[in-house]
Amino acid sequence: TMRTTRTRRRVWGSPMPAGAFARRLCGTAPRPYIRHLASRASSSSSSSSSPSSSTRVMSTATQQRAPAPANTPRFTANITVADVEKLTADIVREYSAALDACERGAGGSWEDTFGVTLAALGRASAASAAVTLPSMTHSDADVRKASTRGKDALKAMFDDTFTRVGVYAALKAVGAEAAPDAEAARASAYLLREFERKGAALSADYQKIYMRKLGEIEELCSSFCAAVNEDDTTVEYTDEELEGVDVNAYAVGSSPGTRLVGLIAPDLMPVMQFAKRSETRKRIAHAKAKQCQDVNTERFLRVVALRDECAKMLGYASHAEYMLKPKMASTPERAEGFLRDLLEKARGKLADDLADLQKLKDAEEGPDAGPIQNWDVSYYSRAFKATLGVDEAKIREYFPLEHVKGQILAIYQELLGLTFTRVDAEVWHEDVECYSVCETEGEKKVLGFFYLDLFPRPGKYTHQCVYPLRPSFSEGDDATTAACVNIGNLSKPTADGKPALLRFREVETFFHEFGHVMHCVLSKSKYSVHAWAWSAVPWPGGVEQDFLEVPSMMLENFVWQPEVLRQLSKHYASGETLPESEIDALSASRGALEGYARSRFISMALYDLTVHGGQGPYEFDGKKYDAVDFYNAITEKLSDIPSIEGSFACASWFHLMMGYDAGYFGYLWSEAYAADLFSEFEAKRPNVMDPSLGRKYRDTILAPCATVDGDAMLQNFLGREASLNPFLKRMGVL
Repeated sequence: TMRTTRTRRRVWGSPMPAGAFARRLCGTAPRPYIRHLASRASSSSSSSSSPSSSTRVMSTATQQRAPAPANTPRFTANITVADVEKLTADIVREYSAALDACERGAGGSWEDTFGVTLAALGRASAASAAVTLPSMTHSDADVRKASTRGKDALKAMFDDTFTRVGVYAALKAVGAEAAPDAEAARASAYLLREFERKGAALSADYQKIYMRKLGEIEELCSSFCAAVNEDDTTVEYTDEELEGVDVNAYAVGSSPGTRLVGLIAPDLMPVMQFAKRSETRKRIAHAKAKQCQDVNTERFLRVVALRDECAKMLGYASHAEYMLKPKMASTPERAEGFLRDLLEKARGKLADDLADLQKLKDAEEGPDAGPIQNWDVSYYSRAFKATLGVDEAKIREYFPLEHVKGQILAIYQELLGLTFTRVDAEVWHEDVECYSVCETEGEKKVLGFFYLDLFPRPGKYTHQCVYPLRPSFSEGDDATTAACVNIGNLSKPTADGKPALLRFREVETFFHEFGHVMHCVLSKSKYSVHAWAWSAVPWPGGVEQDFLEVPSMMLENFVWQPEVLRQLSKHYASGETLPESEIDALSASRGALEGYARSRFISMALYDLTVHGGQGPYEFDGKKYDAVDFYNAITEKLSDIPSIEGSFACASWFHLMMGYDAGYFGYLWSEAYAADLFSEFEAKRPNVMDPSLGRKYRDTILAPCATVDGDAMLQNFLGREASLNPFLKRMGVL
């Protein structure tokens, strides 16, 4: 009890007098709010301290922890429901008081209006993760539920900012042109645009209706995601039914000789890739395709309808038009045209891909086995890659997690000129690690922090993502550095004592997600609205959504390079590097079955744009469908793989409920431009990891974040207009 009490006192601080928080939000208090509530100082170090070269991350397994710098964010597993509720109420109350101060500054200076509002947004954003993170990571279901409610309340609070007519009037009276510099003018223009996009111009009655709809959308999306995270569905198999799969990775079922397989990727994918029996794969595929559809189908449909209603209240033709306007693509028509052009090119390879898989199925199961089904794709894709010399089961032995983790961190440090140091920070679970990020040269100051939370746990977010913990922003000489966490669900060590061995897809995913980590931590912005963020968090900010994946997708390209594969690989028993023949085969296999993969993705992206393009019924291929049947129709038609009867896979599709609505196309859009960026590194062969070019990438793509438009960042790095040609060449269609 005493330990818990001490921890909570450090988390929440002493009670503040009425109005003290508002004064801090308004910039009059000497110490920022975030450092009072959401960050606890370490008395033994300071923010200017830098790690010695001996602590540079090369092998995290043996690394000692350094003292945490004073500005290290702190989180605790001991947070309670009451703590979450109190902090939520404090943030909402005092943030609102800060906006009241902005209204009182009407007719005053830029600093009295825009400055106060931007400062309040920064501090409230930085404080929010203490409320919202437990919904993704905490072990206690009641705390997760309280955190979800808190996130909904904070999302409503930030949304309400842009409906306050008095604040809008105060800002408009001053104008963005009164800003003291270009970055301030850009942030000011962003605020004014968000007021217009959140209905500030609506009548008071319509605005109430609009905000009520937004609140319902947020609650439904939160409930949708919580249902998937909390879902504990398992499929029970006998060991014989799991022939081909390492059964030691699974919990024992209801009787000896049985195993329980869950629906998270580390459980699901080994069965889909390696289980020799078709019926075994079919059972888990059916369970996954129907996951949560009894509770989430109606939520999904209601959210789609509400989004359409809100968009039309603001004068847009559709939610897709509303979402695309501030993005690089700018219109649904341009996004759809991009997808359909690539679909035409991909479908030229689709028939060959499916024919290759069918040959393998016929050879293994006999000529009467029937056509390729949903549950056959992963299994025979693995088998097809084996014909190219890629043995995924064997390759996995060369990617033990601890080695891969250490080398990914080392590669990023070398490429970007950084030093990572594991620090002794308080964290929310014993599996979590915290690192500071510093310049390798120059002042060697702390640039930010990241956390690694890599293993699945009951109730934890079941996908992979990087979750912002605080944005970068500053007020005068007082700077807040960015922080984030890489939330993973990677394979864990097995019961027979083997280390965690990663599938290559997991290695690729880890490398990709760490690119997001770097984008977050290295962003330099005076205002939080320009810092790295995405819609998983309630606060506003971040780059254009269809640019969000560009930086990490560019960096992901390195994982396929032979010199990088040599560094990442180390056999868990012998310590040998992946043989050159395997490296060559793996690198060459990158484009294997790309016709199917692209067609499948594009079918899902077109579904997203279509259902967010207006209310159904949706006409496709000469027929009309509701939103449920339309998903199965379009994915089946465009991928030539039958859908699973009675399923609605959108009921467990996180993306459309977490900010990628009318934006799923952005992954492919980003990949296309990322290929152009990477072509600059390819031109440096044999030194593909050229540190000088890496530093340029850091300065022109990662650091600016939303202070510069995506198109301008591309041109600043490339020195020319961006091109799709490198991507088309990779696809083999140019």
